[in-house]
Amino acid sequence: MTKAVLFGLSDETAPATLAPDPLPSHAMKLFRLCSDQVQPQHPLPWNVYNDSGQLLLNRGYMLQDIAQLDALMARGVYVDQLDHEAQQQDAARQARRRDAVTLWESLHQRMAQLLTQPADATAFRQTMDEACEDIRHALAHRQEASLFELLHTDDPASYAVSHSVQTAFVANLIGQRMGWSETDCDTLSQAALTMNLGMLPLQSTLALQLTPLSPQQRQAVHDHGAVGRRALEARGVTDVDWLHAVEHHHVTPDGGPLPATHADSGELACMLHYADVYLAKISARASRPAMPSHTAARSLFVHADGARNPYVSALIKEIGVYPPGSCVRLANGEIGIVVRRGEAAHLPEVHSLINANGQPMPQAVPRDTAQTAHKVTEALPRGRLSQRLNRRALFAQPAAA
Repeated sequence: MTKAVLFGLSDETAPATLAPDPLPSHAMKLFRLCSDQVQPQHPLPWNVYNDSGQLLLNRGYMLQDIAQLDALMARGVYVDQLDHEAQQQDAARQARRRDAVTLWESLHQRMAQLLTQPADATAFRQTMDEACEDIRHALAHRQEASLFELLHTDDPASYAVSHSVQTAFVANLIGQRMGWSETDCDTLSQAALTMNLGMLPLQSTLALQLTPLSPQQRQAVHDHGAVGRRALEARGVTDVDWLHAVEHHHVTPDGGPLPATHADSGELACMLHYADVYLAKISARASRPAMPSHTAARSLFVHADGARNPYVSALIKEIGVYPPGSCVRLANGEIGIVVRRGEAAHLPEVHSLINANGQPMPQAVPRDTAQTAHKVTEALPRGRLSQRLNRRALFAQPAAA
């Protein structure tokens, strides 16, 4: 007699073949399922047991209707708590990764909570590991939309956390270009996300401050790497490379050429430093507007001796002159937003948002920047786009034909 018959289900609705999952290697802690946790016409996300731990239905089995569900529930069904928790974590992971907007909003919220509130070592490590996984996912599956989302975000009030998140993604992007291992890129993410842990409140203050730094503020900025390292050690971090990168990520005082002693700082710190400097240039402060992307790239290349600086050279080659999220003017006078990098640096995918008369367009219009009329003529500060963008809709639109 099949399991389907045992539960009052007809053999016709039972799966043709369903290989059993291996038995759990741990002692199961069972809890009873409620009817709202199982849906007909949906595969079971876990193995189902009776109250004595006997396997009844395999993961993947699909109940056909409410009558079958009622028959099953009347007998009492249970799942392994660890199995159930793993499935919930997987569902949460899929939900936050459904698009780039949701992914980065979620990561920003989690990092803001983690970095500004006390956390025990286990919770801290778990959240950091999840952040690394999300960044790897974004690099593999949502690279253009992620660049857009990160580089277009420009709120000085949330700068302290958003800047660290931006730096983690951009530094990883460059690390991939340079052939770094997944392990090194994960350490890079962790260091970037926590590089300013030693001055988060001050960083938020400085983003909104109109006056020059006071002597005390300058000293705090100078010391924040060492302070951040101690804060990480207090949270249970023992990874030497992570700690060293955070402590030494200010390789130069102002984003200049690599010093002769840069080997002492290490590759991770150097990568963080120049990604940090570039992103600071294209971010607005209360005291100054954001630099247009091409101006920031040129400034960094010249000031940091990009021709002989592998980190700066790789950054500019990877990000491009007009990265996603950049505001640009076209030859026909329209103003648009770069949605994706193009096959050539000067041919990004642009969606026009403001017409040549300065009026907002009813909806974004994709433009082929290879055409003379739609050629990109200049990059503009992102403040030129005052309307709120529907970022999900922008990436759902096809490119210009």
